[in-house]
Amino acid sequence: MQENWLQIAADFSSEQNYVLATIVATKGSTYRKTGTMMLISEQGQCTGLLSGGCLEADITLHAQEVLTNGKSKLLTYDLKADADLLWGLGLGCDGAIDIYLQPLTTLNSHLEFVLLLDAVQQGESGYYCQQVTENLAGQAKFIVANSDIDRENFQRELPEGDWLITPVTPIFSLLICGAGPDVVPLVTMVEQLGWRVTLQDHRKAYLEQPAFSHCFAKRKLRAEQASVIDYQGFDAIVVMTHNLNNDGEILKHALAANIGYIGLLGPAGRRDKLLNALSLTASDVQQQVFGPIGLNIGGRSPQAIALSICAEIQQFISHQQQSNKLKSWRIQQ
Repeated sequence: MQENWLQIAADFSSEQNYVLATIVATKGSTYRKTGTMMLISEQGQCTGLLSGGCLEADITLHAQEVLTNGKSKLLTYDLKADADLLWGLGLGCDGAIDIYLQPLTTLNSHLEFVLLLDAVQQGESGYYCQQVTENLAGQAKFIVANSDIDRENFQRELPEGDWLITPVTPIFSLLICGAGPDVVPLVTMVEQLGWRVTLQDHRKAYLEQPAFSHCFAKRKLRAEQASVIDYQGFDAIVVMTHNLNNDGEILKHALAANIGYIGLLGPAGRRDKLLNALSLTASDVQQQVFGPIGLNIGGRSPQAIALSICAEIQQFISHQQQSNKLKSWRIQQ
């Protein structure tokens, strides 16, 4: 799924023209999968990647043609065996991808891409539906998700044609409780992953550190003064205040708010103390509370711990997407 909605939203302007490059089919081994998008500006700036960086320059050249004539274009890169030598790339990959270039301009109201960006920033899910055609102006529609929309009745929502349906989910929202020195590398890595970070601490000076200037939100709040409401709306919480009582209060409210991922910094014994105070055991919350937090990748530095935390949260996200079957698909009618 798309991970960089924050960056795309930051680079997008409703007053400018763009080309949206989308992978619409893959075969064999490919760097990215069907539904992955890359935004290309009139100046040739790319936001996102569709390959490891080897195809983007060529895609950008084709994008300028799309912007010039206002018509969509379908590109095929066959990188299996020696076929890619024809492109002069010599990649040696074992896959093929079809990439659809679609103009998003002020004349076509950016094909409802603005509605998509508004939705993901407001925490809403939906589907971006693109008609895959060549040498036409192209069509696209953003449909807000609801209980009435499924694979079967999309045909009632869309005109005849070949359509790529891409599920769109909100920007992943992470609350980090604690703003000590060990949080700095974690915030840096999280921002690079494109997650939305809210930082919570009761110390104003800690929150105002330059390293935290790009956080989505910072809130000065004591754990004992918070309520369940303060922890609702987040996809994950990382608890690293280094205070047992504070961590206990946060854990209590996070569980009550039914947060999917709750990460506790510290050894297993400390985790058990926090859970025992709530009359719980580790087995009771095995798929929700992660402690000691992070994948066991070795290393004791703040940077290594931050990496292990991000890796575990990314694994959690991937498992969620797989269980929810969040994959793009094509329909022809």
